[in-house]
Amino acid sequence: MKLEELARKIGAKVLNFSKPLDVEINRFYAGDKISELLNRASERTLVVSNIINPHIFRVAELVDIPAICLLNDFIPEQDILNAAVEHGTVLMVSPVDMSGTVNRLFSCLGPEARVTDENSSLHDCRR
Repeated sequence: MKLEELARKIGAKVLNFSKPLDVEINRFYAGDKISELLNRASERTLVVSNIINPHIFRVAELVDIPAICLLNDFIPEQDILNAAVEHGTVLMVSPVDMSGTVNRLFSCLGPEARVTDENSSLHDCRR
């Protein structure tokens, strides 16, 4: 699914347009463990995270992640917006929390699209 359509379907606001929104997204990573992100993400992975730190955009650039989705209608500080633009990462914000966003992504992409690690302690939001 194209990033623009996915953002619309999950109700996310796009805060910058660092990349074209026609990039294909077929997986998502939901969590805050950078090690999992480095090992599992790709150029078709949407990252859903509570990490509000400019360094996450460096990681996104390293593994060609096209977009990061923050949660709870959080509007980041200008340094976060600048980092997203500098590293060429689309930044968007979901209106709901982690479990609500994951459930919306499940309905768009399917539960098999979630990127996880076998030893992950991430909360499984499929209930």
